[in-house]
Amino acid sequence: MNYFAHLHIASITKTSWVGNLLGDFPVDVGELDSDLLAGWRLHQQVDVMVDQHEASVLFRSMPRKGRRRFAGIVQDIVMDYWLIQNWKRFSAVPLTIFCEQAVLGLVKDKHRSPDRLRNMISSLENDNWLSNLGTLEGVEKAIHSIMRRWRYGEHLQYFLDDLPQVIAQAEAPFLALYPDLLDYVQDEMKKAEATHSLG
Repeated sequence: MNYFAHLHIASITKTSWVGNLLGDFPVDVGELDSDLLAGWRLHQQVDVMVDQHEASVLFRSMPRKGRRRFAGIVQDIVMDYWLIQNWKRFSAVPLTIFCEQAVLGLVKDKHRSPDRLRNMISSLENDNWLSNLGTLEGVEKAIHSIMRRWRYGEHLQYFLDDLPQVIAQAEAPFLALYPDLLDYVQDEMKKAEATHSLG
């Protein structure tokens, strides 16, 4: 899952908005405040669960131009697309309101964010583009952003060349995976609360 799904999970679990994004940014985990660390850990758990889910395995194995080994990167982005497309199924909060809440939550802890995340939060303050992640243009921009900063980014061009098909391929896997992910997150939070209460 990419930014949008991690922010949705932050809202559901009432954990740090920034903390839930930190898994996508270089940080010194030993220096994180406890609330940010909890969000970072949840991000890692989510990524592992998603990567191992049978729906993700299916998506990565589908025939397309892009190489299977890089399909997981694109999957994260197109899963955000389908979450936004199906938003009313997974949240009672209107999409525009949620996007505003997410940015306000991120801004609150911007001063505790690494530079690249701080810059991203500033860009959201100027233009809240979160809902654009649910558009073809938004998916293209997100993939281009990774291509610019990743040494193997050119390999993602094949996915861009076939993007409408890639997005369509992700719909069924998303609908199979995301409810399971939300159940998993709730279970993990219950386990964490039980451990904390035992002290």
